[in-house]
Amino acid sequence: MHTFRVSLDPSVELLLVPGEESGQQRLSCSGWGFDPQIKWSSESQQKSPSTYDISMGAGGRVAVTSQLLVPQKEWKTGKSFTCEVSDRSLNKQYRKEISVCTGETKWRHIHFKS
Repeated sequence: MHTFRVSLDPSVELLLVPGEESGQQRLSCSGWGFDPQIKWSSESQQKSPSTYDISMGAGGRVAVTSQLLVPQKEWKTGKSFTCEVSDRSLNKQYRKEISVCTGETKWRHIHFKS
């Protein structure tokens, strides 16, 4: 099995995982920081993840992983799906997008305004 993997930043990773579930496309997003939070959206609408895991890493850093299952019918329409990882303790927010059309992720780094 092959996994399409893009890692543009050491703190955020968005993966397109070949679907094992019939009729579903699995997207996986991971973030690292001191208080990372993951949110999913598509076309400005929040999506509920199918899984959300938190673990403690070295140096007090926390790793979060979240997976989103998208029906193949919806995935094949070309909609973009966004994984947003924010860490208020670091005043940072990252967004990465993926779609069947691009086959790759696009990312943005945003600083919170105080």
